[in-house]
Amino acid sequence: MGITSLCLMLSTLVLHPDRSQFFSYDSITLTCGEAGNSGGWTLKRNTSFHTSQMCDSDWGVSSSATASSCVIEDAYPLDSGVYWCQSALGENGRGVNVTVTDGDVILESPGLPVTEGDEVTLLCSSKGREATPGSSATFYKDGVPLGAPTAGSVTFPKVSESDEGFYACELPAGGRSPPSWLAVNAARAEPPPLLSMPWLLCAVMLVVLHIVMFAVCVNVHRNLAKARAESEKRASRER
Repeated sequence: MGITSLCLMLSTLVLHPDRSQFFSYDSITLTCGEAGNSGGWTLKRNTSFHTSQMCDSDWGVSSSATASSCVIEDAYPLDSGVYWCQSALGENGRGVNVTVTDGDVILESPGLPVTEGDEVTLLCSSKGREATPGSSATFYKDGVPLGAPTAGSVTFPKVSESDEGFYACELPAGGRSPPSWLAVNAARAEPPPLLSMPWLLCAVMLVVLHIVMFAVCVNVHRNLAKARAESEKRASRER
């Protein structure tokens, strides 16, 4: 793996609030960087009307000299699109979809990909209110209802790759949210387990035993060789 590819893997686009859907006039902060260091990264976006657009006064306020961070103070549906980080070498990190709706309902789902095994909660929120877990809501995956209406939220205790898909929610008095893609990354392979303490002690004892046996064998061989040499020397004198 090249250094550039590794850096792109480490680069992160952070959304605040951490969700992919927003109401009109919401404030959105987007920051890209590498382990907290935004130097060398530039935030860009593709929308229905612009491509590879950097943060400027037409749609956001840049909070850094390198345009690696941008604040959309009053979001509009025209701000919907794909946002990503671009390195100083011109290579692009993974894009994140942002949806701004003038409707009355949004689905609060993670804006960034989640990892297999994570706990993930989706909330259905109505305009002008915080997400209300006590209200009845119907959730959809790929256009198909996820069972009966729930109390405003649905939780995946341990999300898996099979849960990846387009999700939306619907409130009886508010309508349905736009769909959002829930991306699930495969979990990293666990390292092989280390030897347990009893097995480790056994292995150490075997190594020590082999060393002792080798030393004994070397000493016996030396003594036999010495005795043989003295015997031959004595025999030659007697002649």
